[in-house]
Amino acid sequence: MRISMLKRSAAAVAAGGLLLGAAACSDDDDSDTTSTTDATAGAVDDLDGADGGADATDGAEGGADATDATDATDGAEGGADATDGAEGDDAEGAGNGADGELSEGLAAAYEEMGGETGELGALQNVESGDAGTLATFDNGWLTESADGTVTPLIGEIGNTWVTDGGLENELGLPTAPETGDAATGWQQTFENGTLSWVNDGAGNWSADIQPGQ
Repeated sequence: MRISMLKRSAAAVAAGGLLLGAAACSDDDDSDTTSTTDATAGAVDDLDGADGGADATDGAEGGADATDATDATDGAEGGADATDGAEGDDAEGAGNGADGELSEGLAAAYEEMGGETGELGALQNVESGDAGTLATFDNGWLTESADGTVTPLIGEIGNTWVTDGGLENELGLPTAPETGDAATGWQQTFENGTLSWVNDGAGNWSADIQPGQ
């Protein structure tokens, strides 16, 4: 009877040992599983962090690319505006005869008079005002009125008109070329009068200005 009880006690102890061993193994397995899960989660977090960094970098690069594209577009538009402005200036200068350049009408009259090798000689200057345009040459002048009429000025009549104001002269612009000769003198009509270069009979020459005629 005592032997049976001892066997039962030994069996109970053995069973308890097995239960404790199983519990210990279960705890170890749970620990290993938790560690593995934590490691996996950490790796995923690391990957997510790396992806986030890559996304941030891509975003920065995308922003830089967008800025560069915008700058390039703005630069192209600015260049186009500058080109349009230059073309507009050229067109205006060609049509109106900008200072320093002969208009089409003045250029045509100049060529008819022989150009640089003709009576007027080389071009010196071109100036414009409210009254019209005055082109100065080595040996005379050409005026162009607002309606496009071109009239030559030469000699002392032209010199007197230019000295007394040119485009601002009270006589206005000439309306026809001068007429006359060395025997009787020369006369030229203007918008607001006449200007003559006359001899007083004693060999003295002077300008005679007659407004309103």
